[in-house]
Amino acid sequence: MSILNQIEQHYKSSDAAQKLIFINILVFILSALCFSFVLNQFQYPSWLALSSNYKDVLWFPWTLFTYGFLHSEPIHLLFNLIFLYYISTLFYTFFTTRQFLTVYFLGNFFTGLIFVTYGYLFNYYNLIVGASASIMAIFIAVATFAPNYSLRLPLIGYLKIWHIAVFYIFIDVAQLLTENRGGHIAHLSGSVVGFVFSMLMKKGIDISSIFTFNKKKNKTFKKVYKNKPVKKYQSVRVSDVNFKQRQIDEILEKISKSGYESLTKEEKEFLFAANK
Repeated sequence: MSILNQIEQHYKSSDAAQKLIFINILVFILSALCFSFVLNQFQYPSWLALSSNYKDVLWFPWTLFTYGFLHSEPIHLLFNLIFLYYISTLFYTFFTTRQFLTVYFLGNFFTGLIFVTYGYLFNYYNLIVGASASIMAIFIAVATFAPNYSLRLPLIGYLKIWHIAVFYIFIDVAQLLTENRGGHIAHLSGSVVGFVFSMLMKKGIDISSIFTFNKKKNKTFKKVYKNKPVKKYQSVRVSDVNFKQRQIDEILEKISKSGYESLTKEEKEFLFAANK
């Protein structure tokens, strides 16, 4: 079996996160073949990378989606995909594939909107690429849903996942005024998506359910037969003789149809008392 066939088989048998890893690698290779290096970074055109200029986005609206599959350099790609691989495995401990894809792509889209809004409000112009925002959304979703989950880090030991999440957020906030502010805005925006998703899940609200497109099957209604309530027969001391006689007649009719054994204990006792 050739290498390409092995890759194809592995892709088909992999989960959603691993498929995304394959896609990101493929896009990076294709971009390396199509675009030249400028200052050790790929020079992506404005019709693929996301621009903070809303006018560019209006011309190329698909960049709100495509930017998340582009990476500026091999190290950028490698770090993101390693993080995605490990955090997705943890995500599946608590959530489903549909929820994973929902958080991943909502993190990508929401981050794009925030980035463009920031550019408009603060007259900031730049391009961003990378899956960091989506990965941060996945990571913070887990950290919010299970904050006391422990992770073992090399040379450090065990840390609760919320400690790691706070550290990442602190780094991004501290570097908001640096040259790469766009990247840190992306990280924080993705974190908001993950946080909101898990907080809603804790309240029983699954926003991923809006992406369920399967048609509801027609429900077949089954007729439910309910047992008739057992009649409570009054004692022989009832003053209403006519009512007592009706009760006796009903019991006798039941015996004629279903036999004496069909009577309840109360009906037998009532009939025995009446015969006296």
